Amino acid sequence: MKNDSLEQLFTSLIRNRIGAEYFAAGEKLLAYLKDYLTPETIVGTGDSKTLAQLGVYELLREGGCRFLDKYRTDLSRKEKDRLYRDNFSADLFLSGINAVTLEGKIVNLDGNGSRVAPIIFGPGKVFLICGTNKIVMDDEEAIARIRNTAAPLDAQRLGKNTPCAKTGKCMDCRSVEKICNYHTIIQGQFDRERIRVLIVEGEYGY
Repeated sequence: MKNDSLEQLFTSLIRNRIGAEYFAAGEKLLAYLKDYLTPETIVGTGDSKTLAQLGVYELLREGGCRFLDKYRTDLSRKEKDRLYRDNFSADLFLSGINAVTLEGKIVNLDGNGSRVAPIIFGPGKVFLICGTNKIVMDDEEAIARIRNTAAPLDAQRLGKNTPCAKTGKCMDCRSVEKICNYHTIIQGQFDRERIRVLIVEGEYGY
């Protein structure tokens, strides 16, 4: 990613009262996160290919914090639903994003809202982790990226029977299995210390 683009992005995020950090490698990101993981810290996460690729889930399972691990195979449906709700009272919530624009807007499209809802409200602090591949010019490019790259690939990963999973691009469907139900754009916040965008050099996630 060109330095001038990163500079523009950081300037825009700061203007929108959103903090930002840049990491040249995934290892540096993990070292940064470790400083926030104490035995008393309750940490929730959104579903994210980026977090998985960077080893964030493994880091949280190492015991440095109280991880609300909804990926445990021994959980019942009721227990998993409880963890989704517990995310709202977490001290720290980690998630990937679909796109961030050079205008400093964070753009997401979600299936059931369990990722975007805690980003917007609830947890004391939110870290949004993304590769430089998620940086786009503006709202229009963000939506195009989500509709024709992120959503179709995620639908395929989840085994959804949707047109985009078959064609690789958005068909503006009305399928009951579609994962494009909640479109959010974050363009500012009251508490400038709450949401922070952590950008990692490289391609991660969809």
